[in-house]
Amino acid sequence: MTAPLSHNFNRDIAVIGAGRIGLPWAAVLASDLDYTVTCVDIDSNRVERINSGDSPFTEPGLDERLESTTESGRLWGTTQSDAVRDHKYVSLTLNAQRGQMEEFLETVREYANLLTGDQVLILRSTLPVDQIDRVRNIVRSESSGGPQFVVYPERLAEGRAIEEIQTLPKIIGVDQNEGVESMQALLDPLESPITITDPETAMFVKLIDNTYRDGLFAIGNQIAYVADELGLNAAEAIEIANKDYPRNDIPVPGVVGGKCLPKDPHFLMDETICEQPTTPDLFSATRRTNASLPSYIAKEILKKQPEEVTLLGMSYKKDVSDTYNSPPLNIADRLEDQGVSVTLYDPYVLNHDGSISDAVGSADVVVVAMNHSSFVGIEDTLNEHAPSAMVYDVWGELDESSLELPYDGFGLSG
Repeated sequence: MTAPLSHNFNRDIAVIGAGRIGLPWAAVLASDLDYTVTCVDIDSNRVERINSGDSPFTEPGLDERLESTTESGRLWGTTQSDAVRDHKYVSLTLNAQRGQMEEFLETVREYANLLTGDQVLILRSTLPVDQIDRVRNIVRSESSGGPQFVVYPERLAEGRAIEEIQTLPKIIGVDQNEGVESMQALLDPLESPITITDPETAMFVKLIDNTYRDGLFAIGNQIAYVADELGLNAAEAIEIANKDYPRNDIPVPGVVGGKCLPKDPHFLMDETICEQPTTPDLFSATRRTNASLPSYIAKEILKKQPEEVTLLGMSYKKDVSDTYNSPPLNIADRLEDQGVSVTLYDPYVLNHDGSISDAVGSADVVVVAMNHSSFVGIEDTLNEHAPSAMVYDVWGELDESSLELPYDGFGLSG
């Protein structure tokens, strides 16, 4: 456990935005490091749940930390923005959406007006690199005395947020070493490596993290598109290509969604770069490859002329409950727009009264839309309870030899 960070403030750190990044971080700081933490969020229902020790979403290890820290008073939530005045550190952990940068900067301005030179503003939101200077200037011009300005990008994966807060390398961006000691005091107790750089490079690292991953997924998906055209099995070919070959680690094909991967490549290749006629634009191309997949899958399903489709999976990612920018829901919308009746089943998202057996019973097509762990080994269930259906497997997860039903999927034409 650590000592409080400052005797000049009533509490240690305010986390603005109690979402899937901000709330786990706040909980670790309060529970594992014994800091006093305030979550500031405009959603009064979310704040109420936090103050009752109840997480508004599922994240392993979060519930027990909220329960203990809210009971002790080390963590609490509020909708009052001026609560940030009482904290040495103020962390901005909001989702800056593409096309809404001015709205995000206005939020920065509102909070900057509440800050003083004795505080540290930590920017954890993901932005285009050329927006860092705008945020920096707003913080310096709108605050009283100019707080220390730090860029500390989040690099977390949902479903592993608590573990990764504790263990992942930390990238800290500061100007002329201002804020280094403050951030080391805050983060050193986590005992994970800290790399110090400038604010722009820190954000650049975050953007290339996710753009690289999006590009890798696009390679697997492009292979699957080609396999469908050639009448081959991409999953089989990728498995053979990777097996015992030291230079390959090709990912399996599958849909890509959520907050970060669909957005960060665009932030990296923003208009100041893309407007340059000699600049290659690989990352926008790989993004288009992944973004086109829900439409392609919906068209492939419609070719089977179904009346009723059951989609297994609603979240944007394996084994999480988050449906933000969910490809399965995108597919469902496209099918319903064509008059197809769609049943959705996801044990991570919905509290189902029935079972997977009930969900697939009247389907013409059962779509394995997400590769949840709970869908492993469902072949016998489909054989028994959906005997008139065909299966379309987005991820190539099922064992075709165990299925008694017609089987197809993305990149599985062979």
